[in-house]
Amino acid sequence: MFDKKAQAEAVILDLESIGNVTDTDIHGVHWDHRKYIVEIRPVGEQPFRVEAKAKVPISSHPERGDVVKVAYDPKSRKTEILIEGDPRYDPKLIRANKKQEREARTEALLSGAPVSEASTTVHDEEDDEPRWSVPAICPECGARVDQSKASMAEHPTCDYCAKPLPCEPVL
Repeated sequence: MFDKKAQAEAVILDLESIGNVTDTDIHGVHWDHRKYIVEIRPVGEQPFRVEAKAKVPISSHPERGDVVKVAYDPKSRKTEILIEGDPRYDPKLIRANKKQEREARTEALLSGAPVSEASTTVHDEEDDEPRWSVPAICPECGARVDQSKASMAEHPTCDYCAKPLPCEPVL
């Protein structure tokens, strides 16, 4: 009746399209629908390429060259990128990891134990401050701009048309 989905690893070859923010969850994570071109590498079979859809967090989403897990229908090859459970993209795992790191650092500091250099930098203000003021909509193509990403970029560009965005430095 229903075909079972197979799972495999896939390489992100390209981002085909960016959707719009579809949802903001209770933790403030903004989710976006995206379409990728991926090369699926099933165990014991020849790799093949397809379009894959994914609902991804805007702040941590797969990029070109990333290896991801996918679920696909072997007959139709309809494919979905699996975000849940991936520590690079799953907001729940990212929050839990950051919380665990903060707690471990706090415990080490309170107990007088030496704190490694990597764990001494908990928050670097400069890295979190936007560099640019950018528009919400690209004046070239009309696509929605991921302002959180573009305002931090060295040279802000539209994710959709790749044209430079007008921007002013944040002082």
